[in-house]
Amino acid sequence: MPRFREDLSRITAYKPGTPIEEAARELGMEDIVKLASNECPLPPFPEVQQAIATAAAMAHRYPDNDASELRAELADFLSVPKESLIFGTGSASLMMISAFALGGPGRSIAYGWPSFGLYRIAARTSFSTEIEVPLTGDHRYDLDALAAALRPDTSLVYLCNPNNPTGTYVPLAAVVDFISAVPQDVMIIVDEAYYEYVQAPDFGTALPIALERDNVLVAHTFSKVYGLAGLRVGYMVGNPATISELRRVQVPFSVNSLAQAGATEALRHPEKVADRVNANAAALKVFADELSSRGYEFAESQTNFVYMHPRNRADEFLAAMARNGIVVRPFGEGWIRVTIGTEAENARFFAALDAVA
Repeated sequence: MPRFREDLSRITAYKPGTPIEEAARELGMEDIVKLASNECPLPPFPEVQQAIATAAAMAHRYPDNDASELRAELADFLSVPKESLIFGTGSASLMMISAFALGGPGRSIAYGWPSFGLYRIAARTSFSTEIEVPLTGDHRYDLDALAAALRPDTSLVYLCNPNNPTGTYVPLAAVVDFISAVPQDVMIIVDEAYYEYVQAPDFGTALPIALERDNVLVAHTFSKVYGLAGLRVGYMVGNPATISELRRVQVPFSVNSLAQAGATEALRHPEKVADRVNANAAALKVFADELSSRGYEFAESQTNFVYMHPRNRADEFLAAMARNGIVVRPFGEGWIRVTIGTEAENARFFAALDAVA
């Protein structure tokens, strides 16, 4: 047997939502509604699909390691220097390389909990000690407690805003105060994977701060509102010197050619993105109203998913919903995360919910 690291038993492999094909096989059903992975319920824009198909003809060549066309398009879209961008296989891969670059033996990485499960994996994989700070009673990041939990050996903080899996957010003013309270030799990564969906007026991206300070990075992704989860492309924005350091530990050719082509074209259709954002906001309100009318406890969401507490045990609830062809995801102490689907998918969810209640 090869000599694996002795600490691997502490690292639980990331468990994504069950692919819809696998769920169909396991349940013996053909008509499955998967609301477990926070995917966009709509496919890529037609223009994006065409760009991907065109790029496929050159799939025998390595992709552009610098993602030059995407870099130029995104820099213009965000009004940031091209040198302030780093791309990865989804923003998740960038979370990992940040831990490799900033963590290590004798260092600690802090974040709220429950939050994106990859933070824990990144900390342990990089031989760092994890500091997990409980959320507030209303399922938000407790920034005061997080700041107080930092230690002299803390080198990295993940701040998920809005938070996954709870869908809650903290206002920009609170983020600014938190960043000011953190020592400047501690890196702060503000993970804004769902920022396009947010409707709250006091929310704001930390992107301008990342351009001003060398210890702040902001992470975004094309996996959500753009509908490119299957191509895996994300990015971080930060000080060019900081970005340069991260690239030292990045696997070359991290973003494939089809992903680069699709993301580049997707940026050219902001009006279609706005339509999706508005549609999600309307569907989210209907979803919340339906849960309220049935008396379910849930967190106020600013994303494309809802964090709810079923009336029976989570494992029983999951099994019962699955028998009705609905796949959702368990989190926390008996809580469930449900992605907002199409109107028809949401209707099926509530029909199943009423059947198992």
